[in-house]
Amino acid sequence: MDAQRFICPDTRKIELETFDPGPVPANGILVKNDYTAVSVGTEVYGWIQGAEPGGKRSFPRTTGYCSTGTVLEVGSQVQHIQPGDRVAGQGNHASHAVLTRFYRKVPEGLSPRAAVFMVMAAIAIHGHRVARIELGEVVAIFGLGIVGQLAATYAKLSGATPVIGIDLDPFRIQKARDRGIDVCFNPKEVKDLREAILPHCVEDGVNVVIEATGKPAVYPAAVKLPCLAGRLVALGSPRGTVEMDFLADVHLREISILGAHQPKTPDQDHLYYRWSKDRDRDLVLRLMAAGKLPIEDLITHVSKPEPCQEIYTMLADHPKEVLGVVFDWT
Repeated sequence: MDAQRFICPDTRKIELETFDPGPVPANGILVKNDYTAVSVGTEVYGWIQGAEPGGKRSFPRTTGYCSTGTVLEVGSQVQHIQPGDRVAGQGNHASHAVLTRFYRKVPEGLSPRAAVFMVMAAIAIHGHRVARIELGEVVAIFGLGIVGQLAATYAKLSGATPVIGIDLDPFRIQKARDRGIDVCFNPKEVKDLREAILPHCVEDGVNVVIEATGKPAVYPAAVKLPCLAGRLVALGSPRGTVEMDFLADVHLREISILGAHQPKTPDQDHLYYRWSKDRDRDLVLRLMAAGKLPIEDLITHVSKPEPCQEIYTMLADHPKEVLGVVFDWT
């Protein structure tokens, strides 16, 4: 079979190439993709650097990890999936993908443009579980990209009040307001972010800060926002080192800093921790289908695959009013 996919031959280069997805293994499925979505933070960083955060450069390399499409063929060991079913998975940007794990059947009636964001929604929900947000807690989200917007929605669903959104982009702030986030701040527009947030807090700061930018420079400001014994959750993968006054901002205030790296979500559930990768993904798809986790309003760009170089260059150099970026392979 001749399929097409994105390939990166060098840093800041991306193009379409023809490839053969290969045979379907006994535990795999062949999917004809309708859409793939860009992880604007991590993926564009990898496109610029030639590696994922903390990894070594290597070329040529594929990219992308959010896909949805229709099953064409199933392996002999696959159960509960049939040709013609729609699935969402962790496929690269490509017209076809052979998947062996972490794909889930899409609920009837859920738009493929929503389902393609399943993995990013799972990233956000893992951060939510690490944070252990409780009813009535004050939660601040630093960074209102796709993952940050979804993290804010999860906080609202869990009864956090108020949920505070923080971003430098007026477009993203307005999107958060449109989605019902209680309070939003642009740090450039307030003299002191902590002082601006305090009137919205029950204690001497927010109970939880979820850092969703992945930018190390944000941490010195973010760590000042939690209340005494509050939590700071590193949801965005920090791409570089962080320098802060650890004694004053962390130790003396007993701030808990928690890493939330979605691949650490267990593959199998357990009596004392039931939220496996598959269960989380099924949940986010059900929430989308029920209208409790809206996502399509966050799609700002839909493109055919051919102008991929122009799209990635725009995302790297001149992003404007960008949130969800989707490639249409139909």
